[in-house]
Amino acid sequence: MEIRRVFVDKLKIKNGMVLLTGPMYKYIVTVLRKGTGDRVDILDGKGYLYRCTINGIKSRELYLKVLDAIHRPQDKKPGVVLCVSPIKGPRMDWLIEKATELGVETIIPTVFQRTIVKCEDAEKAKYGRWKRIIIEASRQSGRFTIPELMAPTPLREILSHIKDIKNRWILYEKEKATTIHHIITKQKRGRICVVIGPEGGIDDMEIQWLSHHGFVTCTLGENIFRTETTPLVILSIILYESIRK
Repeated sequence: MEIRRVFVDKLKIKNGMVLLTGPMYKYIVTVLRKGTGDRVDILDGKGYLYRCTINGIKSRELYLKVLDAIHRPQDKKPGVVLCVSPIKGPRMDWLIEKATELGVETIIPTVFQRTIVKCEDAEKAKYGRWKRIIIEASRQSGRFTIPELMAPTPLREILSHIKDIKNRWILYEKEKATTIHHIITKQKRGRICVVIGPEGGIDDMEIQWLSHHGFVTCTLGENIFRTETTPLVILSIILYESIRK
């Protein structure tokens, strides 16, 4: 029988047992159709996987017995903070799902001067949906950790989230000389912050501000990719380089 992984926020373990109620109870018992004695693995989103068996099922309570705990293997690839302009409709959902599968550490929906999507009340519902997409994509891809999703953030406020990051890159359509290969060969140890602007491009004043704060512009070549494609190209390159070393 297939062993499913389930993310549980604020996981509590007492005397080797886990008690699940509410949506998690419903998901495991009703959706997954798991019963007493079946295996279920629990992810806490902080790097631990708990291998469990279902010990008992009551009307609204599910009891799991913890068999053992596994800490995530050491990750060879650097953590990536992705600052990307929100885009309309399911394309943003797809971007978030695939970025999670490719190992992104943090996603910051970043509001630029030319960002079309307005991050107002309607975006709160989208934020909840994006979080659910991240959790499911993490489970499906076997991740031990759940990427952090920040609230939509104006460009000039991203610095508070990347204070310790020295590798700061901007994908910029007007850059012709500095390629991503050139940037990676000079990459410093540690995490990476990648900035990707809206479909209308990053304003020249924003580029000046980013450059002033240590960001380096680079290009992926002559092709112009859509906003949802560019992050996946970059994350794929970073993943490849980390495996190749």
